[in-house]
Amino acid sequence: MANIVISEVCNLKCPYCFASQFLENARTHTESIFISPEDFEARLDFLDASGIPEVRLIGGEPTLHPRFTELVERARVRGKSIVVFSHGLMSERALVCLESLPPGDCTVLVNINATRHSDQPDEQEMTQRRSTIARLGQRVQLGFNIYSPRFQLDFLVPLIEETGCQRAIRVGLAQPILDGQNAYLHPKQYPFVASRLVEFARNAMAQGIRLDFDCGFVRCMFSEADLKVLEQAGTLFEAHCNPILDLAITGEAIHCFPLTGKVALPAGSGMDAGQMREQLSRQTRIYRSAGIYKECSTCLHKQNGVCSGGCLAVTLRRFQHPAIRLEVPTSILSIPGQG
Repeated sequence: MANIVISEVCNLKCPYCFASQFLENARTHTESIFISPEDFEARLDFLDASGIPEVRLIGGEPTLHPRFTELVERARVRGKSIVVFSHGLMSERALVCLESLPPGDCTVLVNINATRHSDQPDEQEMTQRRSTIARLGQRVQLGFNIYSPRFQLDFLVPLIEETGCQRAIRVGLAQPILDGQNAYLHPKQYPFVASRLVEFARNAMAQGIRLDFDCGFVRCMFSEADLKVLEQAGTLFEAHCNPILDLAITGEAIHCFPLTGKVALPAGSGMDAGQMREQLSRQTRIYRSAGIYKECSTCLHKQNGVCSGGCLAVTLRRFQHPAIRLEVPTSILSIPGQG
């Protein structure tokens, strides 16, 4: 898995956005805010060399790219399926492009609580978003980022019924930016959030709707009874935090957006995705001995590999470590066939 940044701009300003520091840095250090077709082709070459069958387009807001439809067409020529991470407020041209793709070859993760106004979804934006989701139908999975313990998910059930999108909701925990300010959950709030998630999962199960968990969750958020409810509701719970590989327009490979400026591989490393993840994991391994709680160091769930100890950005924030600039070993650069 690897995400390709094609746009370094967004027309919303979500209070929890963990890509804001990346976007701010990008505007300062890159000549273009949109990926060029030539560089996009190079990313497709990288995916081919890594054996990755899907193209995951991120930003900023990826559909703001003025040649978005062309990039999608280039990926489709390679036989790739398309995954788009969007706020759902897209242009008619982008919408028609995605609408033309077979549902089995296109997934649009619509971040449903993205907003430019406040910590609640704006009604005008929701109206436009609802129309987009209805037109894309089964291509859409709803996403919701939790950055306040007062979050509400109940409104998503009728939205799914009205629009005919996938009967699954991807929930994520907003994580802190190490060199910036954003709204996010403190780990002490996790157990309260967990109880609300379990309650929603139990009620949504009756409607045939399941929850999918993004990275950063921890095992100790949930009791054994909670996990049984989630299992019955069709939720596969994994407490993991691994290198995502966000490929910037510059070619730099970032561990993940919250770790912008902290953990990255330089452009032109010559590695495939598997080698990049291994290198990033190796260089951050020392920090994995800790976790978001002081108890993580002695936790049996962590020692047994059941839980990774939560988001690495939260762990690093505990210790306020300096930036990690990764050097690529010469032995890796000289691997035959890897550039």
